[in-house]
Amino acid sequence: MENNTKKHNYTNQNQTKTDGLPDIRKIFRLALSNWYLFAISIPICLTVLFLHNRYTQNTYRGTVTVMLKSDEPKSISRAELIEGFGLSPEMKSLENQTIILRSKKVVKRAIDQLDFAIDIYSNGVLMDYDMYSRSPFSVEMDSTHAQILNTPIFIKPEANNKVTVTIETENALLHSFKDEKNHGGSGHISFSKTMNWGDEINTPFGNFKVISNQSELKPEVEYYFYFRSHDWLANYYRGKISVSPYKEGSSIIYISSTGLNTQKIINFLNALSKVYLEQSLERKNEIASRTIQFIDNQLIKVADSLKCAQEKLMNFRRSNVFSAPTELTTRLADQYFEFEKELNLIKLREEYYKNLNNQVINNPLGEDYLLPAFSENANSLISNLVIELLGLINEHKLTQADGAEINPYLDELERKIEVSKQNLLTALDKLIENISIEKNKIKHQMQELALKMNQLPELERKYLDVERGYKLNDAIYTFLLQKQSETQITKASNTPDNEIIDEAAISGVVSPNRKKNTQQALMLAFALPIAIIVLKEYLNNKIRDKQDLASLCSSIPVIGYIPQYKGAHNNVIHEEPLSNISESFRALRTKLKFMCPAKDAQVITITSTNTGEGKTFCALNLASAFAISGRKTVLVGFDLRKPRLTEIFSHHNHDGLSNYLIGQSSVDDILYSGEVENLSIIPSGAIPPNPSELIATSYTAELFKTLKERFDVVIVDSPPIGVVADSRVLMEYSSCHLYVVRSAKTNKEHFKHTIQNLLSEGIDNIGFILNDLANNAGGYNYYTERYYMENKK
Repeated sequence: MENNTKKHNYTNQNQTKTDGLPDIRKIFRLALSNWYLFAISIPICLTVLFLHNRYTQNTYRGTVTVMLKSDEPKSISRAELIEGFGLSPEMKSLENQTIILRSKKVVKRAIDQLDFAIDIYSNGVLMDYDMYSRSPFSVEMDSTHAQILNTPIFIKPEANNKVTVTIETENALLHSFKDEKNHGGSGHISFSKTMNWGDEINTPFGNFKVISNQSELKPEVEYYFYFRSHDWLANYYRGKISVSPYKEGSSIIYISSTGLNTQKIINFLNALSKVYLEQSLERKNEIASRTIQFIDNQLIKVADSLKCAQEKLMNFRRSNVFSAPTELTTRLADQYFEFEKELNLIKLREEYYKNLNNQVINNPLGEDYLLPAFSENANSLISNLVIELLGLINEHKLTQADGAEINPYLDELERKIEVSKQNLLTALDKLIENISIEKNKIKHQMQELALKMNQLPELERKYLDVERGYKLNDAIYTFLLQKQSETQITKASNTPDNEIIDEAAISGVVSPNRKKNTQQALMLAFALPIAIIVLKEYLNNKIRDKQDLASLCSSIPVIGYIPQYKGAHNNVIHEEPLSNISESFRALRTKLKFMCPAKDAQVITITSTNTGEGKTFCALNLASAFAISGRKTVLVGFDLRKPRLTEIFSHHNHDGLSNYLIGQSSVDDILYSGEVENLSIIPSGAIPPNPSELIATSYTAELFKTLKERFDVVIVDSPPIGVVADSRVLMEYSSCHLYVVRSAKTNKEHFKHTIQNLLSEGIDNIGFILNDLANNAGGYNYYTERYYMENKK
């Protein structure tokens, strides 16, 4: 028994080494056994790949390169921006530029400059083609007439310079391109008319002409076109715009768009980049124009005052005769004039800040905060706050125009605008308060000076008042003219914030990506069969090879591998001695010498989980293998319910084991000679009604005692242990037990449950025989079969 244990452990260790290798080998065997799946999958995937790459239209990407100019220092200070000399800087972040470029306002202005409203296609066999810039005909529409939108209008050239126009739709939108307004639905339309090229089609749902650009069009080609509203086109192209930086931290960006027609992509990107530059320049010029308008309004007021002051001074001089003012009078008059001039300029700034304060309160999202041309040069806080607020408001309007109903970024912008507005209002209140203090100080100084001037002669005093009024209006008028000239120069010198580095060009094909498609097709070609194999493996509930067997019970060794046999013989040892299956039984016989050392006669019980797993076949051939080796062997058919041995040897009318167990026959009466020398057979005999009770009688013990005295090897073909309990009784008389597992036949769960019960009952010295093993399930069978086939030759 000690030798048995040692050998048992050795076998397990050897098996563990083999099992540790190779799940990869198992996967490879599974792939080889299912090679037809790959043979089907690979051609199909490659064919689909070819058809997809061949008959899918190329989608191109066009790109225009733009440089965002940095805020370089200029000779004009930031405070002067409020004065009209410079304007608020545009947002330069990539996110903001994307919002601006994809805003409906900007995209629609670009569409307005293009001829995209008429979308012409040609019908192909497998696909349709965009005929923009290469259409053999053109369409002239009446922009004042309602046209049917987004409905295909089919054009079929006919012989004799004719054309057939067909329209079929249930209901479509009518649109006037002149006023860009929709005019309700068209209702059901079923229209078809054959006419000359260039004839006018005048219907309630369209007014247009189809004009041929060639002498004669081919009748076999059919075309169709759509009328597209500019709003629809703007929304469509907004989704195709992408903005990306040249590299992180770079001021150069790429503006890209995709489409099927290269010329259409280029035209759109050029128009978009042009509008993109124009809109920032126009905004600058608009602010400068408002500044000029403010100055012009002030000039008109001051000019009237200056004219009145001039006439008053001339009238005074004509009406009064007096000598030149004294030096004291002149000095006092000059001082009072400077104070009054400064006071008026302070009042002008105060008016600006109060107006700005009211605009912020009453119109928080307005864009006309830069109306006045005056600011505190000594304090740039207001300038910076106004610039910040204008930038946020502009960004808010462009984001709002993006059209999204729910936009978290819009909520964040509104919060920032509110904070910026409060900061500006706080700064304005403080500045207005400081101006009021300064204004009161100057008024006090003027009052003191006025007391001194009251001591002058009355005539001189009146003259000085009239002259001072004239000089004050003249100084203010001169100041405003200077500011007007400077602002006009600034407006004329305004340039776009950004610059186009490279005009639009096609940068490549987006789809189909042939390289990527090839990789995906090859991956799919192999992934599909593998997925099917894995699924089959997952759903499989049968034991197929030693890996499956080891996963269910690793403590019991596999001592025999019986290859798949498709021949008609039952005793292959006798009929086909040179076959690989015969060699497998010889190998099993050799291993049993170590598993069941022969101190006495060897008693070997052979069982299985269920019927049909080959235990009788294995019992017969193992018995024959022992017999031809010169050992006296007896094969006992203890499967009384299904007497397979009786059928094989045709002993239906002879006494058998069942007769012995009921006391009708002796051992000698039921012993028959086998086909092989040294082999005896005890068939099952007639099927009894109570096989379990018969096997449990004392006759069974006496039989084994007699057989062990007469034979060297006793092979017991017992009932399936997974079905009936008879085998458990017979195992008490056995020195070792062989459990037959049939590949692709034995159920995993039934097997697992049966083995667990055996082990829990303390039955040991068990060995598995893996029967009906496919030739690709293990290397040994392949080489033995090849070896014996070569010997046959």
